[in-house]
Amino acid sequence: MPLRKNKLLLLFLLCAVLFLAWNCRSGQHQDNREDEAKPLSSVVIQYAKGFKIDHFAHYTRVILHNPWSNTNESYAVYYLYRDSSTLLPTNGTKLKIPLSSLTVNTFSYLAFLDLLDEQGAITGVTDGFRIYHPGILQKLRTGEITDLGDPFHPNVEKTLALKPQAVISSAYAQRDNYSERLIDAGFPIIYSLEWMENSPLARAEWIKMIAAFFDKEATADSIFTEIEHRYLQLQEKIKNVSTQYTVMTGDNFQGTWYVPGGKSFNAILFRDAQLDYLFKNNRESGSIGLDIESVLTRFGKADYWFGCEADTYAELADKDAKYLLLESVKKRQVFNNHNRVTPSGGNDYFESAVANPDLLLSDLVKAAYPEILPHYSFTYIKPLEELSAREK
Repeated sequence: MPLRKNKLLLLFLLCAVLFLAWNCRSGQHQDNREDEAKPLSSVVIQYAKGFKIDHFAHYTRVILHNPWSNTNESYAVYYLYRDSSTLLPTNGTKLKIPLSSLTVNTFSYLAFLDLLDEQGAITGVTDGFRIYHPGILQKLRTGEITDLGDPFHPNVEKTLALKPQAVISSAYAQRDNYSERLIDAGFPIIYSLEWMENSPLARAEWIKMIAAFFDKEATADSIFTEIEHRYLQLQEKIKNVSTQYTVMTGDNFQGTWYVPGGKSFNAILFRDAQLDYLFKNNRESGSIGLDIESVLTRFGKADYWFGCEADTYAELADKDAKYLLLESVKKRQVFNNHNRVTPSGGNDYFESAVANPDLLLSDLVKAAYPEILPHYSFTYIKPLEELSAREK
């Protein structure tokens, strides 16, 4: 009888242990599902529409929205964790943070990483000869950073050899072959979608997105707050200008003159600079192709021309005598984006401007309303000269 009681007691204890074990495991999964449904907190995003950052008990979720979808479909989802034993949802890309190495296939993130003091994590870049940043150029020369070639067809083998923890690459409506090969090889892609935002502050706010991968959200928030403050402060300073000048932008490229739509990044930048962009009521967010005759008709009387692809007025005349009919040319109020360039083709306008919208705005204000910023010097733009140094 005692033996039977002992067996029953042992059976009871075994059932109790199994029940508790199942309950604990079930509870873990349940907590995970609850975490996924209800984040503990979310990062405040004021301007950008393309991403969201949610904090859960043991991980961070970063969602990149799909700008080509009319639904709430995500372009990519990332789960960032610090402890390898963390239970994570089954979907999405998992990355242990902070990252310590990555390759970069888009110039705009060089500035974000620089501001976050994470430039040292970069092991590879594309189009190295077109980079402006002196520090990265030096590392390319010494071999500390590898040039991966054409950004549209990067060298996959060189990328794999670097063994980066992640690759920052521009996102498109359809997945590209380069990204697919890297994903198949087990290398996560952090997609760049800031270029789809339509306002300067929205693009700059993407520093918060990349900062999450380095566990530097507080740093990014502080940096962005300072940028936003300078931008809004300048807007306040110019809101009551007596004259609002008209502007045109773009240039003739292989027979077509591309101008930004009225809902585009440039149109909003002009609006914020108290400049009257003649296509401001257009509903497009992308570029609009015109012939030069249409440009002369619609923009011929504009006071200022920004984004000209020439360095001198003599060069303009050589390209096409029709340029001389533009009022902005007659007034000598034409500016290019060539103030910070390298001999090999690097241009900081395409590199750090996205992270410094306050400087972009300051450039326009300095050009049109110089009395408001008497001590400021142009950062990205500069006025055309009459003749080149060689012609002088």
